[in-house]
Amino acid sequence: MTIFVQQGNEKKELTFTAGQTLLEILREAGYEVSAPCGGNGTCGKCTVYIGGEAHLACQTEAADGMVVELPHTAELEVALGSDAVFACDSGLQGYGVAVDIGTTTVACHLVNLENGKTVAVAGEGNAQRSYGADVISRIQASVEGRLGEMAEVIRKQLGEMMETLCRETKVSPAEVRFMTVAANTTMCHILAGLKPDTIGVAPFTPLSLFGDDYDAKAWGLPFDGRVYLAPSVSGYVGGDITADLLAVDMDKASKPVLLIDVGTNGEMALGCGDKFVCCSTAAGPAFEGAQIRFGMTAAEGAISSVEYHDGALECKVIGGVEAKGICGSGLIDAIAVMLEVGALDETGRVLDIDEDDDIPEEALPFLTLLDEEPAFRLTEQVYVTQSDVRKVQLGKGAIAAGIQVLIDTSDVNYDDIGALLLAGGFGSFIRPASAARIGLIPAELLDVTKAVGNTAAVGAKMALVSAEARERLDKLHKAMDYQELSGLAAFNTAYMEKMMFLDD
Repeated sequence: MTIFVQQGNEKKELTFTAGQTLLEILREAGYEVSAPCGGNGTCGKCTVYIGGEAHLACQTEAADGMVVELPHTAELEVALGSDAVFACDSGLQGYGVAVDIGTTTVACHLVNLENGKTVAVAGEGNAQRSYGADVISRIQASVEGRLGEMAEVIRKQLGEMMETLCRETKVSPAEVRFMTVAANTTMCHILAGLKPDTIGVAPFTPLSLFGDDYDAKAWGLPFDGRVYLAPSVSGYVGGDITADLLAVDMDKASKPVLLIDVGTNGEMALGCGDKFVCCSTAAGPAFEGAQIRFGMTAAEGAISSVEYHDGALECKVIGGVEAKGICGSGLIDAIAVMLEVGALDETGRVLDIDEDDDIPEEALPFLTLLDEEPAFRLTEQVYVTQSDVRKVQLGKGAIAAGIQVLIDTSDVNYDDIGALLLAGGFGSFIRPASAARIGLIPAELLDVTKAVGNTAAVGAKMALVSAEARERLDKLHKAMDYQELSGLAAFNTAYMEKMMFLDD
């Protein structure tokens, strides 16, 4: 049996087995279909069109001869990392590839191993996104027997990205000798073909903490060499965080540094020298645009920032086109603006135009009801709803509570912290003032807060060209004291407090 898939000017015929959903068929064929919920029908993002009518791919069983039209896939805005040059001591000749595998995006650098210069770089959405927006969804997919599929998807993607970079620079894949990967622990498991299932249940123990080399050919990668996976600390503090710490030289800092990778896991570390404390918080996928009414990834058409001036909103849209949704950085800005104009109270309740009599004049033009739910209008097409605010509260409360636990555990004061670094793809685009206003980060640290970009990719590049850097990575992961927050009374207490929007 076959279906016909139309996307743009391209039409393909796909075979399938009776009982398969459209999402399953499209996954197998390599199509990128947004499915933040992993295909359980709750996010409403995997829309396809059959006969001009919208259907959810995960809930639609394929029928022989069906013609399926896919919407245009917007290109993601990917934080690639710096093109800084690092001293080479690997002893290798030729070229290498440094990779940051995020849950949402993949950044890939082709580097000359003899001089440390980046010759080409590329970024794409993680092709595993159709299996879910967060690591929990990917773990569940593994439990359901889809580990092999996901491993093949990411290995194929890395191979194709490498070949594209080689082709653009006229470098032969035969000249590639080494690949380094910085990724969270679940992504490393999937890449290595190891079941991440145990990470999803207490005591959240991974099968490996990596820090090892693997045979590239055995993974189907198009070069004869080794693949090094940066060492993880725990099931939820991965090699991307150790690579972050390496890239910003936290082991060489004289004052404590707080580094936060704001994402679905909210990984963070605090310390300097040879002593660090770290944790991971279940922030949820709201900051990635999932489970948000008009949420989307940082792609064309997404509102990426919001400001309020002289009674009007200024919304920046990726690609300069008409807004069709909002991504995480825009969502943080929007809620900060809602607080600024008085559209939100400290509990996170959006004022209701039908029930509240004392609505501030500044907020009134933007407040409305959307399907009988209080909402804040950003554009004629995009709104922030009460449900959206609640999901952000859960995420920001978890991250803020994690920060508090690290500070208390380390026995430091805000004045002792030399810098707060926002790392990762998402951290690259967050406006620190908005993050502080909504309580995502401590207002006391705003003056020392800065976005450092995709430092995981930078750390992967350092490890690619330097054996000494890989030794530092090993020391860093051994020096990190992991704090498990689940069931910790101090975290639960802080969590309840940090969900509020208190104006300190």
